[in-house]
Amino acid sequence: MKSSIRALAELILENIDVLEADCAGRGIEVPSLLEPFTPGSGFAMDKPEVRKATSVISAAAQQLVQTVRPPQMNLITTSYGHTLTSGIRVAAEFHIADILKEAGPKGLHLKEIAAKCNADPVKIGQVLRVLVSSWIFKEVKPDVFANNRTSSVMTKGLPVAQLFSSPETKYSKPESAMAALLCSVGDECMKGSSYMYEALSDPSTALSGDGKDAALCRAFNTKKTIWDFFDEPEQKDRVHRFGVAMKGVSTFQPMELTIKGFDWGSLKAGSVVVDVGGGIGTLSIALANKYPHLNLVVQDRGPVVKNGLDRAKVELPEAVEAGRLSFQEHDFFTTNPVKNADVFMAKYVIHDWSDKVSIEILKRLREAATPNTKLILLDKVIPYMCPLSAIEESASEVSVPGFLKPQVPEPIIQMSGTSHMSSIVVMLFCNGQERTMGSFIKVCADAGWKVSEVFMHDAFGQYISQIVAVPI
Repeated sequence: MKSSIRALAELILENIDVLEADCAGRGIEVPSLLEPFTPGSGFAMDKPEVRKATSVISAAAQQLVQTVRPPQMNLITTSYGHTLTSGIRVAAEFHIADILKEAGPKGLHLKEIAAKCNADPVKIGQVLRVLVSSWIFKEVKPDVFANNRTSSVMTKGLPVAQLFSSPETKYSKPESAMAALLCSVGDECMKGSSYMYEALSDPSTALSGDGKDAALCRAFNTKKTIWDFFDEPEQKDRVHRFGVAMKGVSTFQPMELTIKGFDWGSLKAGSVVVDVGGGIGTLSIALANKYPHLNLVVQDRGPVVKNGLDRAKVELPEAVEAGRLSFQEHDFFTTNPVKNADVFMAKYVIHDWSDKVSIEILKRLREAATPNTKLILLDKVIPYMCPLSAIEESASEVSVPGFLKPQVPEPIIQMSGTSHMSSIVVMLFCNGQERTMGSFIKVCADAGWKVSEVFMHDAFGQYISQIVAVPI
């Protein structure tokens, strides 16, 4: 009988065939960790078979490691993960990837790296070696380090001298988004996670769904929600970094994939689409560009929509001038002022809130909806982690048209991914959560909406989905 570890190894090899065929078909070499990343050098993640193959390989490889390593080592290695998070932030804040990019493929000695950072070379060496042990950076010879494929995407696109002399400009280039995201994770997420147990065990906050009772608020010793805390003048650098970081997150899923699903083209000419909590209008600008027959209204806080309007006048001026794209200040805890909406859409909005608060937001939309208004929630749909047979026996979501069942090839127990980690992050920030389809069905129903269909790009919450609901 074949052992589980051999079956996992064979599954990995089987899916490697898919990735190698993808590279061969595009006339490129299989990516090497030793070489810096270049655009177009990766696997074609826009192909479903490639996305599936990479997910299967990742899950099988991680399960293989967990199986062959003693359980005690599995636990301690995982619990030490905070050292990597902290180390990545140190590397990003000290611009080490940028320093090594300028140094070239031969790398740079630890003493020279530390001198540029005005830091202790012994300590910087400890940080770099723990990262190298996780395939981030490479040590080309004793005490000499260089970028590899992973570390190379941490660069910010500016000369090192400018990064140190004018730190206010360090996130001014589009390629800096990844560094901003990593620094935000190493700062806010790290600080919030250190207070997660206290927030979950303290009777005054344990059962609260209020954003001001989230773990990160405890870490920052504030009685405000994190969003109100971020409005304080002294937090302007954090707010700027967070905004750039969120742009980085959006690059994980191309806008074409975000839009794909609901048939926007089926809406009649002049249909009104309201982008609730739409920020600076990134999604609406993409829709206005692709579907010029729609009228899009972006709603958010005053300063945000002002910024969005200024950007839209540059990116899609004709849509603004024609009135096809407009921006409106609105508090989504009050009844929506647009009473003729054909679609209310909300991208990554209700994952920031507990069920109780999310229901209130959706109720305000229901109050403004016509009998024919559709609600489209653009969020991750995360899977249960139990066997598929158990889901089919007890979960209501399997009957929702478009729902993808989280099937995993044997002998994989479960697929790995970041969707459940993302759920923890929004809980730390604001008592929010990523949701299973069952949770979406319940939250919508309690607010007066019925989930009618869902458009999913994968069954494991790695990509954003479109959950469509109609008024009850």
